[in-house]
Amino acid sequence: MKLTKTRHCVKQTNLLRTIKIRNRLLCIFLFISLVPVTFIGFYAYTVYTQSINDKLERSNEQALYLLNQNFITELNIFRMYIDTISVSDECQQILSKSCDTNFTLNEQDVQALNDFRSRVPFPSIHLKNLRILDRNRNIVYDLGYDDIDAERFSQIVEEIDETSPHDSLQYIHTYRSSDKIIIGRKIYSSTRLSEHIGYILIYLDETFFSNTLFTNVSFGDESNIMLVRGDGYIISSQERSVLGALLDDALLQQVKLNKNSLAETFYTEYEGEKLVIISVYNSEFNNYLMATFPYRYITDETSRINQRLLLLAAILIALCLCLTLIVYTSIMQPIHQIVTKCNDISYEDLNTAINDTSPDELGFLARTIDQMLQRIHMFHIEQAQNEEQKRHLELRVLQYQINTHFLFNTLNSLRIVAQMNDVPILEQGISSLTFLLQQTLVKKQERIPLSLEIENLNHYFTVQSIRYAGMFDVKYHLENDTLACEIPRFALQPLAENAIIHGTANAAIPIIISVESHFSDNKTLEIILRDNGCGFDQDEVKQTDKKCGSGIGVDNVNQRIKLHYGASYGLKLESHPGEGTVCYLTLPHILYKEEN
Repeated sequence: MKLTKTRHCVKQTNLLRTIKIRNRLLCIFLFISLVPVTFIGFYAYTVYTQSINDKLERSNEQALYLLNQNFITELNIFRMYIDTISVSDECQQILSKSCDTNFTLNEQDVQALNDFRSRVPFPSIHLKNLRILDRNRNIVYDLGYDDIDAERFSQIVEEIDETSPHDSLQYIHTYRSSDKIIIGRKIYSSTRLSEHIGYILIYLDETFFSNTLFTNVSFGDESNIMLVRGDGYIISSQERSVLGALLDDALLQQVKLNKNSLAETFYTEYEGEKLVIISVYNSEFNNYLMATFPYRYITDETSRINQRLLLLAAILIALCLCLTLIVYTSIMQPIHQIVTKCNDISYEDLNTAINDTSPDELGFLARTIDQMLQRIHMFHIEQAQNEEQKRHLELRVLQYQINTHFLFNTLNSLRIVAQMNDVPILEQGISSLTFLLQQTLVKKQERIPLSLEIENLNHYFTVQSIRYAGMFDVKYHLENDTLACEIPRFALQPLAENAIIHGTANAAIPIIISVESHFSDNKTLEIILRDNGCGFDQDEVKQTDKKCGSGIGVDNVNQRIKLHYGASYGLKLESHPGEGTVCYLTLPHILYKEEN
């Protein structure tokens, strides 16, 4: 069956090849150019117009989606500012006090909160006011730059209650005839997370959205970009006259059909005119970012394009008819030259070149073939060089391994010499140093069991005891169940170094370093390393912008724990002059599994 079809196709091809190529090109050109001209108008107005509309629709949806992402990013800056204020010790303290029945607001608490706020810069000049309420809706802190009437403010607070735990986004018109948007949130206790202790509200200038975020975005003449709440209230708009108004109910119901974070387009009749509406839903604030513009903005543009296409098609047909024979000659001659030269190329001789310097596409094709042959030749050379380099690298790896073995063999020889000369402290120090170097240079696991980390720490204390002989003692209080838990490698060594160096700095008697491990009430692993050394003043360290303890090493431990296990885990230091230092490591309860 396939053989019969193949023979039939070959017969048809051979029949066509009885006609000269020039005549074939002329006939096929007339067919594919003159016939479509008859239908090009209909095609351009239907299929092509629909294609243009689809592309414009996707482009507009993408533009609105990116605008929405930019809008969310800008809002997140203000939300981070709210986070900073609401979780601060000053804010938590004053709101927690307000929960008592005998609470009386005093100037010291307000001043402390004001001092903290002044240290946290405003994220934007568009942030106009900050207000904090207790859970009974009494004002605890207010910058007092602008305000609204009490009834409207009560509605805003009720809206915050309804939208919690999400942030509330609302529009207001203030006493000073300013349009503002309020971001509101309920504040919960940082110690009892389910306990509601107050509210925080920040006032943003509405022009930040309409004149800053939306100003450089346009979807055409008579277009408008709006931010609409889930209940239909318009809280921001390029068209100022609709601010604070309710969106048309029928239009709102169509918008609400889009409940995902991607932009969607639909068409509707509004006030006798067909509109294009693009919307994207923000689930965090239960609002919609919308763009509206007349449908004729698209159809007028496509009609102009269709007219230009018709004129261009007529010109091209006339021009191509005259140039067909000339193009035939200019194409066939270099093709014949390329084919002839390619047949002469040998796999063993890649230096052969076509050497066509013509500036047209066929000349470019010939030069590309020449370059390809040259690159293949260079590839063979580079491959040989890479093989040679690979052999050199393999030799260097073997050399590094020999150097590592030489180091350990040398240390082992020194340990034997110390043993033969009856110097036990030096023998133990070399053994411990050898063990630590093996853990550092040979072992590559980032996370190890706590039992191995304690063994590393014990060897570290042995090495340090040579230098700080008699200046510290170490005690261990470890629960057996904790020894199988996972911990980052060398997480305890910087803390031990901090205890030895700073704890013994001005100590007249030996200090005691204790290492403890246990599981806390919430099933997390807690490791405590404490000393009774000289300690330090944490307030002075913060004022001079110094890091706690041994500096970079201790901070590195905290960062590594957070990178591995999340922000809820890490390192906490407590120190007081003359009372020593306590380091608390909080880790998840994860049993160690051998890494491949």
